[in-house]
Amino acid sequence: MSNKILYFPYINVPDTAWFSRMLLYWDEVGSIIPYDFIDDPDKLSGHTRELIKEGLIQQVIPGQFLWKIPNFRESFTNYLTQLHSSILEKRKRSFIDRSMFKIHIEKMDGIEIDLVQLKLAERIDYSWYYVEKDTAIEFMSYLAATLGKLSELDFAPTTDDVSYLNKFISSSVSIPTERKLEELRLEVLNEILPAPNHSLTAFEIKHFKDTYYGDLKMFRNSIERELITIADISDPELKKRRINLFKEESADQIELIIEAMRKSGFRHIGLSKVGSIVSAIPGVSSLFGLANAVIDAFRKEDFARINPNFLYAAFAQKELLIKS
Repeated sequence: MSNKILYFPYINVPDTAWFSRMLLYWDEVGSIIPYDFIDDPDKLSGHTRELIKEGLIQQVIPGQFLWKIPNFRESFTNYLTQLHSSILEKRKRSFIDRSMFKIHIEKMDGIEIDLVQLKLAERIDYSWYYVEKDTAIEFMSYLAATLGKLSELDFAPTTDDVSYLNKFISSSVSIPTERKLEELRLEVLNEILPAPNHSLTAFEIKHFKDTYYGDLKMFRNSIERELITIADISDPELKKRRINLFKEESADQIELIIEAMRKSGFRHIGLSKVGSIVSAIPGVSSLFGLANAVIDAFRKEDFARINPNFLYAAFAQKELLIKS
């Protein structure tokens, strides 16, 4: 279980209640920031700069790490070339129609050359490429997942854009066991982490986290431990009862956190949807598509040190990823 999350797809992090919640509850929050922005921080948004200044955002510089992923370029390019020809043709037409997304060259480590050859990208200038929209969504998801798996980073990808999150869902094998566990985690986490329903300043987050960090971490970890236990219960009625009991037992802890937030001057505190956790279930090896490309990128590595248990993928508060 990772206590660190890596925001994607954008360089600047969102100034939203959702992201403030992520900053409050997770040990470390990272953002993928090319060296150009490290060298000239004025290119970043004011909100992102303030979070970095307060030590709330870790800047993950792709150029420092992508060379450590054995098959980073080959794996993603192979994924694209194995798509059905009709899909590739549709994407080429889409690119001609200017359905595209800007991606910094430092994030691609040679993949940009393959994308241009596939007629799915074109160069803007030295630092930037236009990439066909669906391909860009897949690439940014792939980039965050592969960077996060490096042992020295150990981040779980997190996004507030459900279109990116769905790329992992649609590319993973859909079996009843996996779906049940995903639904279980959504049900328990759906309305349980209290936080203000508005964005917070970097100073507010830093001050509250420094004061109450131990309580926040203990509560989140207790949720994770309970989820693991509940997932092993096969009887539907017993499982439902265990979930309800856990929610009841959590009420006092939730109220304590809410009271601490009120004392800190936070307004409009609620239990809005925090999102979902998407799992790579241990023992489930039949993965294909984009999820398989992530695995293939590390095929020369020691998989014993790569923990697939929890892939944090929190998304926009009003969206439901798993629908019955």
